[in-house]
Amino acid sequence: MKAVADASALLSLEYMGILDEAVGIADIYTTASVEEELNEIAGFRDEKSGIAKKILAHVREGKIKSIDVKVEQRSSVPILNQCFNLCISGKIPNLLTDDPDAAYFVGRTASSKGIRMRLCVALLVEMLRSGKLGRSSARKKLEALIQKRGWEGGILDVLGRRYLEEADW
Repeated sequence: MKAVADASALLSLEYMGILDEAVGIADIYTTASVEEELNEIAGFRDEKSGIAKKILAHVREGKIKSIDVKVEQRSSVPILNQCFNLCISGKIPNLLTDDPDAAYFVGRTASSKGIRMRLCVALLVEMLRSGKLGRSSARKKLEALIQKRGWEGGILDVLGRRYLEEADW
């Protein structure tokens, strides 16, 4: 799998504890703006800052490729627009985001350009398909993510569970 990931998806992958494995089975790209956002998060002193630091280590090591992308037009979701433009310019078919509000603004355009909008759960499914993770373990990781991210009863809770259950693995 080849995908561009925004900060929300990268944070979720590390919250599930699968980022190390994910970069081993997928080509993950991000933008310089996402890297800047992660640097801001890393400046705090909480669990999320520690997770951002781990993600940034993957960027520094080149396991997650960070590419600077310019966006000409103004947008209410500039970072996701940069990720979207990286998908187009890099011919990368998947855009990972766990931000439903931002995804709403680029979803139709992405679809018309052949770009699939995915939750981070897509990489959990890839790990299942590759045999790196069992079904029970995948469910537990998703449950933990839903709790840690406060998704209980929300759209990401519903979509994440549905995506994992409906995956043809």
